Amino acid sequence: LAVRNRLARELHDSVGHALSAVTLQAGAARRVLDSDPGFVREALTAIEETTRRTVGELDAVLGLLRQDGDGAEALTGPGLDALGGLLARCGVPVRYEAEGDPGAVPGPVSAEAYRIVQEGLSNALRHGVPGSPVRLRLGVGPRELTLVLDSALPPRPPVARPGGGRGLTGV
Repeated sequence: LAVRNRLARELHDSVGHALSAVTLQAGAARRVLDSDPGFVREALTAIEETTRRTVGELDAVLGLLRQDGDGAEALTGPGLDALGGLLARCGVPVRYEAEGDPGAVPGPVSAEAYRIVQEGLSNALRHGVPGSPVRLRLGVGPRELTLVLDSALPPRPPVARPGGGRGLTGV
């Protein structure tokens, strides 16, 4: 059950984040299709890169499902070392501050931290004020890791999706 939950969370985190980013990029491109072809080209490039990377992540998780055994030891996604790429392609402006050495965080904790940041950025994309920057603070201490994501909220709460809302709870 624990492995199934981890696989479900991994699929949700990677595929859900990618679909949110692609949906927002496509919507933005559609709105400026006639007036800003340069932006549309950039959006289509981002969509292509996001979907290509996500298909690779999906293949890796599905490969674990096809293995004999529980596959728990093989289920490690990207860690804090991949945070720069995530921040560059997440679809929102991010102000990033780090204290301590993210490279000192143990692998499993680093992978979970990456997924927490990814989910937080997905939520900022989905529910935040469009174009508003997100602030990410990462603190690495001798025995603790602190993650703080701040983003502006719109004046009205977002509409709840049927079956949605398991992202941060699942983490």
